[in-house]
Amino acid sequence: MAYNFNITLHPWGTSPEFGNVQIDEAALYGGWDRKDGMEGGGLWFERLADGRLDLTDYDGDFCLPKAVIKALREANINVEEIFE
Repeated sequence: MAYNFNITLHPWGTSPEFGNVQIDEAALYGGWDRKDGMEGGGLWFERLADGRLDLTDYDGDFCLPKAVIKALREANINVEEIFE
């Protein structure tokens, strides 16, 4: 499946080890990467009643990196406390 990543977040001013967070809003899928070329991880979303995205799952690391959580929240994407 080809994704159309129409949202790109660049949250890495405080965490230089990471690259970008990209989201395909229509597919409700995204991912994050690392600047060192190591694989990052995937992000899965659902749409809330108010139209915002809600993070439902992720992979790639045992814990979702704090910089990824911060970037998503700053983009008005709902990230529940269970992902911290």
